[in-house]
Amino acid sequence: MVDISVVVPTQNRPALLGHCLASLCEQTLDPARFEVCVVNNGSIEMTEKVLSLINTHYPKHRVFMIDEPRRGVAHARNAGVRNTKASLIAQGDDDATMPPDWLERFLNTFSAQEAKVGKIGGDIIPVWSAPRPNWLTDSMLPMLSASSGFGDQPRYMNEGLLEGNSCYRREALEAAGNFPASLGHQGNTLLSASHAVDLVMDIMGWKLYYDPSIVINHIIHADRLTPAWFRRLYFWKGVSDFAIQTYLKNKGVNAGFTIYADMSFDQADWSFINDGNEPPTEAGLNRLRNLGFVLASSGFIPS
Repeated sequence: MVDISVVVPTQNRPALLGHCLASLCEQTLDPARFEVCVVNNGSIEMTEKVLSLINTHYPKHRVFMIDEPRRGVAHARNAGVRNTKASLIAQGDDDATMPPDWLERFLNTFSAQEAKVGKIGGDIIPVWSAPRPNWLTDSMLPMLSASSGFGDQPRYMNEGLLEGNSCYRREALEAAGNFPASLGHQGNTLLSASHAVDLVMDIMGWKLYYDPSIVINHIIHADRLTPAWFRRLYFWKGVSDFAIQTYLKNKGVNAGFTIYADMSFDQADWSFINDGNEPPTEAGLNRLRNLGFVLASSGFIPS
């Protein structure tokens, strides 16, 4: 009997995918109790060969691949949900590795919680592929998926938990409409709002639970540690904030979810944009986030 399914979207990261899948096949959980669905989201590299090698090395494990030609992580995650069968669905990322007790911790935590817990999420241990910049503060880490930002105390939550280190009760996820396909990463945009499904689940009465003892090791890529990339990230976070508002409204959800975008008209507050290598500040980054929200809400940025 399969107790838990794991969905891993991937696109052109064969080496990283191999490490990810190996960590899943080294779980302490009996291989008969879980399956791993790799969702090939437009890869043109050696993804199939990676799967073949994994299946050769771990013949007792069910690791299989499906194709989802529609680009976007939400499309990929939804395809994984459709093609798996367990009542619990863990979500992973291809640039992460999981400790050996990852799946057992999810199963044990769900068993210890009431039936209305629809999702359990954990924390992140960052694996730096380049030195962490001095300007990168701890409060910025969650934006980089280098930390959950939720601390070290387990508790119920009423906000979105991490996608790449999470496990859903299938019943809750499907009741909420699965991942909103229009809100995940697509192409060159950094739109990141597929966790809006968590907010819908919460409003529907499902509980979200954070357990900091459930961790993954997530690679933080060097090209994401530059001032220019962080400015893009925060700008698109503002666009994502508006996209989530719109998504909830279109679903008829009255979430009481509002954002106040405090915009400065002082030219000095925006001078940092002219120098892409200038170390960003949290104040400047949050102004860019507000700008993204304002432009999206005004219709200048499609969301």
